[in-house]
Amino acid sequence: MTRLQIILTEEQDRRLKELARKRKTSKSRLVREGIELVLQQKQDRMRDPLLDLIGQAGRIGRKDISRRHDAYLVMVERAQNR
Repeated sequence: MTRLQIILTEEQDRRLKELARKRKTSKSRLVREGIELVLQQKQDRMRDPLLDLIGQAGRIGRKDISRRHDAYLVMVERAQNR
């Protein structure tokens, strides 16, 4: 682990200390968890949502996917919601 010095407001420190006490953990652990949450959110936002569409239209080999992609995606979504 790497040591890092940060500056918190008195209110942030008080709330962090109280949460650590309630969870029976350290303030450092809560700070690390918070950093992980922020990093994960940033990573999720940077991810291209169009990549999630890859493979959703069904099996490989359909010749009309470029024309009928919306219809195929609707079919898949309906099947998943059943």
